[in-house]
Amino acid sequence: MGKENLNKSIASNKYSYINSVVVILQVCMWFGLITLLHGSFSIWFKIPILILFCFMMQGVFSMMHECFHGHGFNNTKVNWFMGWLTSTLFGSLFTLPSVYHDGHHLRNRSRSELGEYIFPDESALKKISIYYFAILGGLWLVFFIASLLLPFFPLEISRFLTRYKKNNTYAHTFEEFKLKDWNLMRLELVLSVLFWIGVIYFANWDWMILVVCYAIFAFSWSSLQWIYHIGTPLHPIEGAYNLRLPRWIRLLFLNFNYNLTHHRYPGIPWYDLYKVSNQKETQPLWYRYIRVFLPPKPLPKKNTVIEKTYF
Repeated sequence: MGKENLNKSIASNKYSYINSVVVILQVCMWFGLITLLHGSFSIWFKIPILILFCFMMQGVFSMMHECFHGHGFNNTKVNWFMGWLTSTLFGSLFTLPSVYHDGHHLRNRSRSELGEYIFPDESALKKISIYYFAILGGLWLVFFIASLLLPFFPLEISRFLTRYKKNNTYAHTFEEFKLKDWNLMRLELVLSVLFWIGVIYFANWDWMILVVCYAIFAFSWSSLQWIYHIGTPLHPIEGAYNLRLPRWIRLLFLNFNYNLTHHRYPGIPWYDLYKVSNQKETQPLWYRYIRVFLPPKPLPKKNTVIEKTYF
């Protein structure tokens, strides 16, 4: 083995070990925080636990994202298993968002991913309604429902949704599925249902508390998904921002806030995103988060240049 290949192998093993520890910690936190929320203490003590749960679950999605790109773990089967495990905690199948995410890197800031702009041939009321449904929890809800239904009705649902692919990036996904993807989703669904039944039974969790936990997480995750892209240049790579966060939140997020760096260098693991990012090329996340809740507006004129600002 050459020196270069040896170095790559050592680096790959290093990140596999790091990610193994991270997933174990995430599973423990997921179980521990939900169990804590079953306690009989005051709601005022449960609110910070719920907030921590949402921050941690954003990191669970970040680990799913590492597995989407195939560099969560150096063994393909382990990468799939860890992707399935974190996706199960998240509330989704693994293969569904994985196939979608590959397309996102190609379609970023194309018409189907311009949620904040209203095109001349679109209904403003419809666009605004869909936008707020998405950021207020709908993005997570769509993945959750799709994970339950798609394995059983793949052709019917995909044929229906592909009619809307011009204005909806998720509809494009169904053209990209292969037969093995559908079969894998069926397996993932069976394993995920068995996992949830087992945990709820042995932990004796209350389903209403789970609904509250995941409803709040659905809002937090969905409202965070577009903050990296809205108002950015219409370019598949440069159409993203790096956003600053306090160190402890950034670590819980697994550096997912460095989204521009990820689009520029999708092969860089989460562990290195902060180190290779230009910290002057950022905005604070809270500022972008507020902007997410502004309603969609008409598409700028054809020659309008959308520029990024850093502060």
